[in-house]
Amino acid sequence: MANPGKLIYSGFTLSVHGVLEDNEIDSIREFIDEHKRSIYDAGKLVLDFSDSPGIESVAAAVLYGSCKRFICAGVKVRRNGASAVIEKLFETLAKFDSMPDPQKKRLSIRDYFENIGENVYELGKTLYALGHFFGETIYAFTGMLLHPLKVRWAMVFYYMEESGYKAIPIIAVLTWLLGVVLGYQAGFQMREFGAETFMPAMIGYMVTWEIGPMLTAVLVAGRSGSAYAAEIGTMQVREEVDALRVMGFDVFSYLVTPKMIALLCVMPFLVLLANFAGVFGGLLAGSLFLNLPASTFISQLGKALIPLDVLWGMLKSLIYAVIIANTGSFMGMRVRGGASAVGKATTAAVVLSIFMVIIADALLSLVFVHIRPGLSM
Repeated sequence: MANPGKLIYSGFTLSVHGVLEDNEIDSIREFIDEHKRSIYDAGKLVLDFSDSPGIESVAAAVLYGSCKRFICAGVKVRRNGASAVIEKLFETLAKFDSMPDPQKKRLSIRDYFENIGENVYELGKTLYALGHFFGETIYAFTGMLLHPLKVRWAMVFYYMEESGYKAIPIIAVLTWLLGVVLGYQAGFQMREFGAETFMPAMIGYMVTWEIGPMLTAVLVAGRSGSAYAAEIGTMQVREEVDALRVMGFDVFSYLVTPKMIALLCVMPFLVLLANFAGVFGGLLAGSLFLNLPASTFISQLGKALIPLDVLWGMLKSLIYAVIIANTGSFMGMRVRGGASAVGKATTAAVVLSIFMVIIADALLSLVFVHIRPGLSM
């Protein structure tokens, strides 16, 4: 084992005294692991080699790898007082680390099918783990329903503001614009057949059945699902989630359920807002481009829609809320590594959330066909 006096950490400076030898790599790793939390908190690290005449290659590789992990996590690392020999050794390690991978051989047809099989297998494992995560969250959520005082209401209100109130402008503007475009395009085509009076019904069905709930879910997944993954992923990198477990906290009740409760509260109202904005956009398009009076538009819309059309979209949004909150939190919990892992988890959370929302919407559409009066297969 290495002499403990060879490595000294003070402030944000790691001082090396004497020669670090290859047989001391275990103690080097232990020393760095012991102080990595302080290094992350400081945000910078200075390697001081003023009192070190040299360092052996394996020990240098261990020290270089640790510094690389710190850099990936956003820590600024620099060397101070290193001799020419030490500088050359670190430059060699950096040069070797930046060398491109060797040219891969051309894949055969069998290799392509094996890659497809591996990707499908990994997707299956991810979905299985996500299902287990859903179960844990629902269990924690049920426990909170029985004990409402245990809910972190301050965090619930915070996420309601972040995911609901601050999402109002983007949802309202986009659904309104989409309603204008759909109203103009549909009315233009229908006018060729003298059927432009059916445009309000078409807009009402499209917006309340699909576009309103779906566009809201996609926007919330992009805004809030990614934020949840980044927040919990950063906590994983900083080992805060492990600290919560050590202190006896249920991470599902503490981190996940407040997000899900917040989305369950705000999603139906966001969908209702999207419905009004989209229909208003269609009304505006009919008035400006098709000479369709607002009274006629509202009259035709009232004949076409029933309360279940609006209520169904709001009910679907509850399922979307559960999917988005759990998928974002799940991807954040899976983060391992540094800042790049957080970015990958954020991207994966958005993609998987939208994918699952679309699958859920397709299944719910099949159900709606059988429960809505006037529809049949």
